[in-house]
Order: sequence, then structure tokens, then C-alpha cells
Amino acid sequence: MRAKQDGGVAEERKRRLESWKEIAAFFNRDERTVRRWERQRGLPIHRVPGGERNLVYAYQLELERWLEGKPLNAEEGEADKPQPALVVAESPAQQPGLDTVLPGSALLKFGRLPIMGVIILSLMVIGLAAFGAFERPSSLPSWPAGLWRSSKTPYAPSPQVRDLYLAGVYNLGTRQTNGLTRAIQYFTEATIRDPNYAAAYVKLADAYNTISQYTLMPAEEAYPRAKAAAERAIALDPNLADGYAALAFTEFYWSRNFSHSQQLFERAIALDPLSAQARHWYALTLMQGGRFEIPLREIAKAQELQPESRAILANKALILFHAGRPAEAIIILRQLADAEPNLRSPPEYLATIYLSEQRYQDFLREYRTAAVLAKNAARIAIADAAEDGFRQNGARGLLESMLVEQKRQYALGHEPAYKLAGTAALLNDTQAALQYLEDAIQQDEPDVLGILIDPAFRSLHGAERYRHCIKRVGLTPLE
Repeated sequence: MRAKQDGGVAEERKRRLESWKEIAAFFNRDERTVRRWERQRGLPIHRVPGGERNLVYAYQLELERWLEGKPLNAEEGEADKPQPALVVAESPAQQPGLDTVLPGSALLKFGRLPIMGVIILSLMVIGLAAFGAFERPSSLPSWPAGLWRSSKTPYAPSPQVRDLYLAGVYNLGTRQTNGLTRAIQYFTEATIRDPNYAAAYVKLADAYNTISQYTLMPAEEAYPRAKAAAERAIALDPNLADGYAALAFTEFYWSRNFSHSQQLFERAIALDPLSAQARHWYALTLMQGGRFEIPLREIAKAQELQPESRAILANKALILFHAGRPAEAIIILRQLADAEPNLRSPPEYLATIYLSEQRYQDFLREYRTAAVLAKNAARIAIADAAEDGFRQNGARGLLESMLVEQKRQYALGHEPAYKLAGTAALLNDTQAALQYLEDAIQQDEPDVLGILIDPAFRSLHGAERYRHCIKRVGLTPLE
């Protein structure tokens, strides 16, 4: 049996394309075209873990499934090619070193699974849109709670698929690199073994949304996959609140359609007022607007509904900080860091708070801790430079040395322009800060969504150019 499995893996590897050049040749297209298909159409491309972004590979079987949406017979610039349902991650059974033992079930290799799991979402979305399933209602806030809640019997997957789902939920909750990767694998396999399991598609969307927030997968790869999974979940169950919440998250952080995101969150909460996830993510997105009464209310409700959630607790602290209550935020984050020393968000948030409070030694400690937990070599180098600068010339030396190393890492593609803007602003170099901000916006960096509330930019608040940057992001400057 083992020999047969090994033979299947060997045969699959023979059908693996090892570069952009080979992938382009498979389609008889140039490399630029297939790169664009990955970015815009969800072409299933894999990357070598820990390698450079150009170290890619693809499986012919997955590419063939992707093509089943529509034959590739249109011209180069065709705009009507439908998106695939999902880009299928590799199964845990194909990943050496992963614990694949689940109670009452055995994982199958993806190469032997039925192709029913790969659904062409665009056709479903078009069909649903024709019947008004995705309209943007104008009176969402007036809906009574639970108005759209389904009265039908909850969907019941097989015990084996349910085990896959539960394993994914557990791994997603760890908020660790390996856990998030495993979560995607488990949810993907659950959806392939049961293509009608809407809850698994929701959690798959959640996993892709989360892995992008942790910068473990490029946003241009993670968010389209999250959107596809969320839309599939809604197509299967139009009354599934968390499906709308997952889609709302993607609409905010990826599409930057802020009004539609708010409508989707409000629909999710109307469907299920007890959804901790919907209220949690709604609070986070509203926080970016610079007004905190509603975010504080929503995150408090989310915590009441799911008091054991570490993510909700950490983000409650973040909202408290931006609302002008740093002492409360620090208490929460210190307790969370002590209880969960491998969780990345507490030291990341504490570093932001301590820098804002000019507690530089505390900042250096937390900044390094976050960099080490993230295994981010660029940030570790920045921490080294900042510590050296602080020893030599105090606070200004810290910021100057930090900016020098940030510039070096930015030139290498390892640090976003947004971070350089913040450091330049703290050094009162307004022109450099604004230039880096504009570069960050031009490059569509995810961090720019924090422009309105980032304490590093307090010195820029009176600058018209800064207000223009806020408007370019799509936010409204505060009066």
C-alpha cells in the first residue's frame, strides 16, 4: 500500500512544473500573461516555503482543473475569462512532517480526490447576482436581528469531513505559522470531499484572510482566495452570517470598498447577532476610520460572546490604545504575552504603543520579540540597528539608525515604504515622511489603511499633503 502511495507521489511530481517558464509553456503563453492570471484570475501557483517569490511551481492536474472553467481559446487580453472557484492548497497528506492523524478519518491524497471539489465560482456568482443574492441593500441597519436566519435543518457533513473541519478550526485558532498553513490544508480537503459544506468554505476564507494579515502569504494571493471561498459559502447558504463577515473583511482590506464592507458586516450581524467573528472584524475595520465608540462597543460584544479568544482580546487592546487608553491596552497585552509567549500580536502591538509613549527600552524589547517570533530577518536587522543607535545617541540615535537600516531593507524589498514614513515622521522629517507615504499608496501597501490613526503621523496632521494621502486611501480626514 505504501509503495502504491509513493508511486502516486512520484508520478505527480513528474507532472510538476518547476518555474514560470515551464508554466507559461504549458499554456503556450508568455510569462507575463501567466503571472497576471495568478494575480487576477487565481491561477493555482505554489511557492517554495521560505524562498524568494520567484521560486514557484505548479501541478499540471491543478492547472487542468483551473482550465475547466472555460477553454483557453480567447485572445491575450480577454476580459471575460471566469475566475476559478479556489486555488487548492496541498493536502496535509502531501506535506512531510505534518500530523495527519485525525480521529475517525484518514486523509486522502489530493491527486485521488474527485474534481467535484473544484467549483467554478464565477458562474455561480453570476447566477446568484441575476437573482439579487448579492445586492447592496440600503436599509441594512433597520433590519431586525435574525431576519435572514435560515430555519432549515443545519447541514450535516460526514463524520470524516467534520473531523477535517474541526482540525482546521483548532489550527486556525493557534494563530501560528504552522497552524494557519495546516488550517488551510484541512479546510481545503474538507471542501473537496464535501463541496456543499458551506461552513468549511467560510473557515477557509477566514484562514486566507488571517494568513494575509500575518504577512505569511502575499495579499494578492490570499485575498482573492478568501473572496472566492466566502462567495462559495454564500452561494451554498445565503443565510450564513459568517460568510458575509468573511466577504466583508476581504472587501475592506483587499477591494477597499469600505461602504460595501460595512453593509456586508451589518447584514452578517442582522443574520446572527451572536456572531463573535462578525462583531470582532467589524470593530477592527471601523477602527481605521478614527472614531472609536462603535468599535469599542462591538469588540466588547465580541469578547462577551467568545471570551476565550486571544485574537479578540489582543485587538480589544489595540482599539483601546487608538481610542486614547494606552494604560488599559498595555495591561491586557502584557497579560496575554505572559500567557501566550508565542503569540505575535501582543509584542507587535506593545512595540507600537511603547514607541508612541517614548518608552524606548520597552519598545526595543517588544520589537525584537515580534521580529523573532515572525522569523523576520529584516526586522531583526532593524532591531539590531535601533539598539546600536540607542546605545550611542539615545532616542534620536535609535530612530536615525533604524531608518538607515529600514532604507536598506526597503531597497531589498523586505520592508514596506509605510514603515519608513512612520520613522521619518518621528524624526520630524515631514517631506521624507510624506514621500514615503505616497510611495506606499502608489505601491498599494496593505499598511496604508492605518494612515488615519497611526500615532507616528501625529506631526503630519496639519499638512494638506497628508490629508490628500488619506483621501487617496479612501478614508475621510478627521476635522
